[in-house]
Amino acid sequence: MLDYIFFDTVLAGEFKDHLTKIDIRFQAESDDGFGSIQGEIISIADDTSDKVLDELQILYDELQEKMEDILEQEGDGLLMDAAGMQTQLKDGSMCTLRVEPSIVTKILTVLEFDELQAFVDNIARSVEEPDAGHFCHNVEKD
Repeated sequence: MLDYIFFDTVLAGEFKDHLTKIDIRFQAESDDGFGSIQGEIISIADDTSDKVLDELQILYDELQEKMEDILEQEGDGLLMDAAGMQTQLKDGSMCTLRVEPSIVTKILTVLEFDELQAFVDNIARSVEEPDAGHFCHNVEKD
């Protein structure tokens, strides 16, 4: 199953509505493991086509941007004990990285969400393919 995490019921509802419209079956469950805020995990089948997954990732990113806007508007009014970012692993599976919200908030003061996502993806690739060589060396680009 591929998981999408939401911290806002309205945004989760938008995502589920879209899945229903494009006839994608899903499971939704609440997750108390996020701390003081109730999270919802929406799961879809691993064998969903790449085209649909790409479209869902675009929608998910848009909904995450809306979440950022909500957080900015509410300032300290919304307190979270955990935040999550998803990244795709080499085997194609999605992995959610839980991060302390204060760290994400600080990072988002200097980076756009897509830049933060690229950073998280880079970390995941580095963990999956460790490079024990010297840090300062030329890397060939594909």
